Amino acid sequence: MSKWRVGIYLRLSSDDDDDKLESNSITNQRSLINYYLVDKKDITVYKCYADDGYTGTDFDRPAFQEMMDDIRNRKINCVIVKDLSRLGRNYISVGHFIDDTLPRYKIRFIAINDNVDSFLRPESMNSLEVYFKNLMNESFAKDISKKVRTSFEISKKNGNFIGVVAPFGYLKDPYDCHKFIIDKEAEKIVKKIFKLALNGISRQDIVNELNKSHVPTPSKYMKSFCKKKSSIVLEEWNVDSVDNILRNRTYIGNLIQGKTTRISHKKHNIVTVPEDEWIVVPDHHKSIIEEEIFEQVQSIIYNRNSRVSSNGKFYKYTGYLKCADCNSTMKKFSRPNSNSIFFYCSTYIKNKECHKHYITENDLDNTLLEIINKYIEVITNLSEKINNNISMSYMEYEKENKEFKLIELDKEEQKYRKLINEVKDDYKNDYISKGDYELFKDKYMFQLNKILLEKEELNSSKSNQENIDRINKIKKIGKIDYIDRNIIIELIDRILIHECGDIEVIFKYKNLYEDALRYLKS
Repeated sequence: MSKWRVGIYLRLSSDDDDDKLESNSITNQRSLINYYLVDKKDITVYKCYADDGYTGTDFDRPAFQEMMDDIRNRKINCVIVKDLSRLGRNYISVGHFIDDTLPRYKIRFIAINDNVDSFLRPESMNSLEVYFKNLMNESFAKDISKKVRTSFEISKKNGNFIGVVAPFGYLKDPYDCHKFIIDKEAEKIVKKIFKLALNGISRQDIVNELNKSHVPTPSKYMKSFCKKKSSIVLEEWNVDSVDNILRNRTYIGNLIQGKTTRISHKKHNIVTVPEDEWIVVPDHHKSIIEEEIFEQVQSIIYNRNSRVSSNGKFYKYTGYLKCADCNSTMKKFSRPNSNSIFFYCSTYIKNKECHKHYITENDLDNTLLEIINKYIEVITNLSEKINNNISMSYMEYEKENKEFKLIELDKEEQKYRKLINEVKDDYKNDYISKGDYELFKDKYMFQLNKILLEKEELNSSKSNQENIDRINKIKKIGKIDYIDRNIIIELIDRILIHECGDIEVIFKYKNLYEDALRYLKS
């Protein structure tokens, strides 16, 4: 009968450069140990425990914990590893395991390559070499962790996304895993949420609308097409999940990474990083939400002075009324026993560091009504000039034709990107020579650049059409009789109140008139 019931322990870390050596593969560790046991008649293998892809800086590994349970339950009385580094790379934890756990349960321990055997060579367990190797193993893990972190940080600062899954609303570009492309279905959800917020709907009412319409949450949406199991799936929207969308600058084209970090190479607790230390790369990908609209929503939803009414709606000027000098929000007041409303600069109210910038709601309404109607009149006249000069049917044909061309160019672009990647792979695998690689790569790059230039020209002309569409949309509004939130949202970016009471209106499409005139002259 065998004296020793052995548990073979194998470990491979995905983070450790040293662990990626072929000799450290799970297969080779198992082969080396099995070869060692060939002539050991007094040893029977009870079980093999393998942690593939787990760090050695702690013992929080499923197979290791299973082995510990079997040790406590006396199912095994011997543990074999290839070498001490397979057991772990934490000097204190490994030392405690060797000095305390093994003697307590009377476990024989063998580390083959380190010539350690607690039964045949008891002195090997207490040698300075064992402690020195454990110390070196931890030092190695610490050094590798530092190198990996530095490498990741440099990559992030260079605009490379290093996460596993793209943020909600985007997909990883199949031709460059560090970049994003827009997920058309998820994009609709993001835009819907921002539109509701822009229309003055409170966050709780947005939540209610999304759940009522059975709009899938980001985690539920991801689960519907992602094979990888998600740890937590949120079945219904809540205020926090809406906030995560509305406050996420990813949607204006920024790549944001480094929001969290691990405490150290030994402690894997995740901690939040201060916002001013995040790694932000502007213009990393195509935006889903225009920056102006994003900032408008931040002002409407998250301004301290913003309050929703009893029906869950924002006041008509909420998020739009600003002091012309300090850009702070104009605070709304009402007189006791009166329906009259007036505004003061909130900085002046708080600490008197600005001027009053006082204006009544009545004066604001009347002046704004006059300014907006004049704006609509000018745009309407411009629309008539465009319609007199250009056939609408021709414009529609031209628009559809450009859209069709863009679709075809997109297909061609993907085709040549794929060809470039294929020829790279062929060269890496030694299927073609360096000369052939350069020849084909230059040929495909030439075609790709031609396509990109043509797309740029078409998108430029497409923006002209978008301006004309906006002009016609404004024309349809016609003369207005009163100011409400809908008209403000439709036309206005912000309203500035000067110290003297003058009103400055910044319209959404600042260059709309000038661009349209240039289009007429072209």
